[in-house]
Parts: sequence; structure tokens; C-alpha cells
Amino acid sequence: MQIFHLAQTCFPCSRFRAVNRTEYLPRQAGISLVELMVAMALGMMILATVATIFLNNSRVRQETEKTSLQIENGRYATQLLVDDLKLAGYYGEFSPVALATPASVPDPSLTDVASLTNAIMLPVQGYDDGNGLPAGLDTLLADRRAGTDVLVVRRTSTCVAGTVGCDAVDNTKYTYFQTTLCNNQLNNLPAASQFLISTTLMQFTTSNAAVTGSANPPAFLAKKDCATAADLRAYYTRIYFVTDNDRAGDGIPTLRVAELGAGSFTISPLAEGVEQLQLEYGLDTNNDGAPESYTTNPADATAWRQVTAVKIHVLARNTQTSTGFTDTRSYELGGSTFGPYNDGYKRHLYTSVVRLNNVAGRLE
Repeated sequence: MQIFHLAQTCFPCSRFRAVNRTEYLPRQAGISLVELMVAMALGMMILATVATIFLNNSRVRQETEKTSLQIENGRYATQLLVDDLKLAGYYGEFSPVALATPASVPDPSLTDVASLTNAIMLPVQGYDDGNGLPAGLDTLLADRRAGTDVLVVRRTSTCVAGTVGCDAVDNTKYTYFQTTLCNNQLNNLPAASQFLISTTLMQFTTSNAAVTGSANPPAFLAKKDCATAADLRAYYTRIYFVTDNDRAGDGIPTLRVAELGAGSFTISPLAEGVEQLQLEYGLDTNNDGAPESYTTNPADATAWRQVTAVKIHVLARNTQTSTGFTDTRSYELGGSTFGPYNDGYKRHLYTSVVRLNNVAGRLE
């Protein structure tokens, strides 16, 4: 279409000229279909490359997190056992050396005063692969993983109840231990009566039936002044074991502890991913504080009383499988071989040797 208008030129203004509008508009350019398809293909290639890099980095990060968690759980579980075993047999100012060895290995699940008192001479006790568990203990350790060891540690708190940094006396939460420091009582009471394990507070302050004869008054275990009730320490019986699950049915093996409270046990999870616990016990047969040999199963109460060191073997695995990985390795734990598991879980073995300072120290 043509538009006619006045155009100023060198000609007289009265003359008209036909001008095509397209002479004044810029030319428009576009892209062809082929160019568009090439551009889209290049963009998709770049996007795919970026996505692949992102996914690879994400997988690496996930594997790093899994490994870090497994290492943390394995080390944490081992350190918990080491720390508690170092304090096994700690009873404040009381030494159990003069106490008689029990006639048989005690049942750790029993919480009555007589049973707790009888068991104090064995600060460490265990069950190789869970064999020989008393019925009550087997019931207590519900969901226990077959073929894993059970470890029992007995000791008192390192702090006096009610002092700074230590819980106040509460016989609804703890069983307590008390020992006399009064020379008159130490000289007149047999070793078995020089300490008391109980949850009954009156026995600690006014009416300990074991304090008799020349040692009474006072009618309780006393401090050096022979007039004031001796301090109380929380008494611990801790039973370490491995379960098949962290939460019911999740299939994550977990290290747990059953801990004595006020006449009963409370079970708590400690570290997930721990699927195997094996222990070796060092026996000191010549009473010099150092073990002469190691065994996975001391024969009787006398042998358990000779334990002055423990080798700890913990096998921990990731809580999730790793894509493209198969565990074909075998693991040596205390003379036993485990694996190959041929699954997608990555595993690591942790081993430590701990000296029972309180037990060995009394023999040196």
C-alpha cells in the first residue's frame, strides 16, 4: 500500500510525490527452524551436563555423610565402653578385696539388695555370643541380636550425691551405695557389712540392721567422725547389648544399655549401626595386675574376678545401603570371623584394649 504525502525536496512544494512507506522502516530478521532446533539441542546438552554434575556431587555428599555417621557411631560406641570399663569396680573409699567370691556367677537382672551385694565382687561380667543368659536377663534384653556378646559393668558414681555437679539424692531414680569411714566400724564389722546397697533411705541414716555389736552406735554407716551418716553414691549396674532394631522393625542394629535405677532397669539406645559386639577378657592368674591370657568366656566366678583388662571389638555399618557397592570382606572379631555379608552396607571394625584400673590397681 502506498501513502501519499507532501515531501520536501528541491522541487516546488506544490508538487506531490508518491513515497513507499517501506523505504523508511528497518528490515526485520528472524531465525530459521533449523537454527532453533540446534539451539535447543545445545541447551539440553548443557542442562544434562549440569544435572549430571549435580547428581554426582549429591551422591558423593550422601556417601560422605553416611561414612561420617558410621565412623561417629562406631567410635562413640567404643569410647562409651572404654570409659565405663575404666571405672568398673569403683566403689568410692571401699575396697572389695576382702570380700568372698560368690559361689556362682550372679544374675545381673536381679535388683534385690542381697543379689546386688553378692555381685559387687565381680565388677565385669559377660555372656559370649549371648549364651547362658539367665531367663530374667534374656527377657530384659528384648530384641537382642543373636550371636552378639553381652557385657555387664558394675560401679558407683564418681561424685557424691548432692554435691556440685552431681544429682541430689533421689531414691525414686537411683539405687545408692554407702561405705563406712568410721574406724570403730571398720575394726568391728566384717567386710560384707562395711558397705550398703539400697534404695531405702532410712537404712543410710538411722537403721542399718548390719551395724551391730561394738560398731553400734551409731546404727548406720558413718563418716570419720563416727557420728554423721556417710556419703551416698549412685550405684550402677549397666548391661550393654546389641539389638536388631533401633525403632521397631526398622532393621537398624543398635547398641543399647540396660541401666539399674531405683530397683529396676531402664533400657536406652546408645549408637545405631552397631551390628556386632565381641569381647575378650584378660585374666590375671598371678595377682600382679596384668593379664597373662585372654579368653572370650571365663569359666566361673573365680575367673571373672581375675579379669583386669578387656579387648573390645565393635563392628559398625552404615544405616543405609550404598548404590553400586557390595561388601565382600570378612571381619575378625576376637577370634571369630563375620562376613562376607554381600550386601550394600559399608562397614568398619573398631578395636580397643582397656585396663580395669580399679581392679588391676588393687593388685599391684
